[in-house]
Amino acid sequence: MKKSVILIFCAVLLFPFFAYSSPSQEGGPDFGNFSEVEGKEWVLTEVRKAGLAVFIDRNKLEADDMGGFFTIQFRMDPNTNEHTVNGVGAPNRYFGPYYRSANKNISFGNLASTMMMAFREPDDLKESEYFAYLSKVTRWELSEGKLRLYSTDSTSAEMILIFVLNQKL
Repeated sequence: MKKSVILIFCAVLLFPFFAYSSPSQEGGPDFGNFSEVEGKEWVLTEVRKAGLAVFIDRNKLEADDMGGFFTIQFRMDPNTNEHTVNGVGAPNRYFGPYYRSANKNISFGNLASTMMMAFREPDDLKESEYFAYLSKVTRWELSEGKLRLYSTDSTSAEMILIFVLNQKL
């Protein structure tokens, strides 16, 4: 009888530890499966504002020698356990930290970028707008092979940046 009480007590005490430290749950059920996002390069294909779609014409960017613009990649440094993001705007490379929390919340720390001058910017989206949207990202979602980052514009209207995997890698 005494042994069974001790076993039950231990099971109750240790259950939360095992329930939330399972690798398949990535820190609990509210974090989502971000491992499907990390370590891959994503390219921006669409920006939606208040239900209206603004498409990024990837074919036109390629034809104009701007095919490598508007990318994002998330990484976790195994040595420091720091989460970093990097990518290419138009034409500058950027990098910095990102932070995830429950309910698929995500935010970026201060992003640094190179300071190359663009002789020509894409027609659909300016680099400064892209960086402004990234700085206001609040949550992420992955469905149907598309990564969605939810942000706002300068008028606080919801913006959705939609990325797909870079198939050219």
